[in-house]
Amino acid sequence: MKLFISAILTIICFSCSDITKKTDFVEIPFFEIELELSEMAEKILLADEESIIVTAYFESYLYNIEENKIKNIPKKYIDEHMGEIHLLYHNIELTDKRLARFEHLKIPKYLYDTLEEKNIYVVINVYSGRRSSNLNILDCAVLIGPIGEIKEKKFTLNGGLISEGIKRNHINLK
Repeated sequence: MKLFISAILTIICFSCSDITKKTDFVEIPFFEIELELSEMAEKILLADEESIIVTAYFESYLYNIEENKIKNIPKKYIDEHMGEIHLLYHNIELTDKRLARFEHLKIPKYLYDTLEEKNIYVVINVYSGRRSSNLNILDCAVLIGPIGEIKEKKFTLNGGLISEGIKRNHINLK
């Protein structure tokens, strides 16, 4: 009986050890996204009580991972068609403010450790919260770049209504 209980405890300890390894995280450095919207966009957002979603996607490329390590990554993170690994995405919903601060975000350490190049790519996309309509009404600049160029900085993205047809200045830090 003692041997049986000891064996169960040993199995439980090994299982706990594996879980701990898979739940260790790497924190992504903070950064801020400020929005400058057209006057018309601000009026419509206010009148329709519409929110804004600022989404940050954290990605890398499959060529950045040794082939034998790819098979250990859960399929939900891999987009083979695009050749990418999606590490995390995070939405911030804004109502009356125009500043989104991305902080305290973490990715699983075991995913981070599979990357040969640790300078994760960040893509920032902005769209309406779709409270007043099922359709996005905003057209905003996009920010793309490595976390090393984005961390601990504030970037301003301009935007307006799609119907305004104004060309946006995207920020590409590649």
